[in-house]
Amino acid sequence: TEGHQWLKANLDYVPTSGWAIDPFGLSPTMPYLLKGAGLENVLVQRVHYSVKKRLAKSKSLEFHWRQLWDNDGSTAILTHVMPFYSYDVPHTCGPDPKVCCQFDFYRLPNYGPVCPWKVPPKNITKVNVAERAALLLDQYRKKAQLYRTDVVLAPLGDDFRYAYFTEWDAQYKNYQRLFDYMNANEQLNVDIQFGTLSDYFDAVRERR
Repeated sequence: TEGHQWLKANLDYVPTSGWAIDPFGLSPTMPYLLKGAGLENVLVQRVHYSVKKRLAKSKSLEFHWRQLWDNDGSTAILTHVMPFYSYDVPHTCGPDPKVCCQFDFYRLPNYGPVCPWKVPPKNITKVNVAERAALLLDQYRKKAQLYRTDVVLAPLGDDFRYAYFTEWDAQYKNYQRLFDYMNANEQLNVDIQFGTLSDYFDAVRERR
């Protein structure tokens, strides 16, 4: 595609992971074309909830999507289906959007949009970090139950986000405080960090 050509010509970069969160409808042609374009992984969101529910019950929200006629896996692309309603922060940390919205720091009081569930985020401090980390980690663990590996993807974004440095600062600083606390407490049994989509798929492949 033109975008891939621009990346190669200007940044000498060839993407291996695709992000398809908003196409309404996913045909078998898509993974075939993505694989042909050099991608090895793809994340998708717009799948009917009944399909997501069935995949979640069997921990099959990640699979190798390949063509019906493919007997050797040459067309297979590792596919991650996001399990919940949307791709915004309230629907990516776990099953409870009322809790997850409290960790979208763009929605801090007097800052940006508000949480529809009427429980706003709080800046992370030394006083509240233990309680906040426990609340967030509980959602991550519940989400992990839907997949076969112990690697959890929790995207931090939405449409028209990160247009201002103030949001970058609010999200990064508060999450880094949470991550530092979690990683420093061995009893929590978690290794958490920022990463790219390809970082996530690399970690999944290591554990499959």
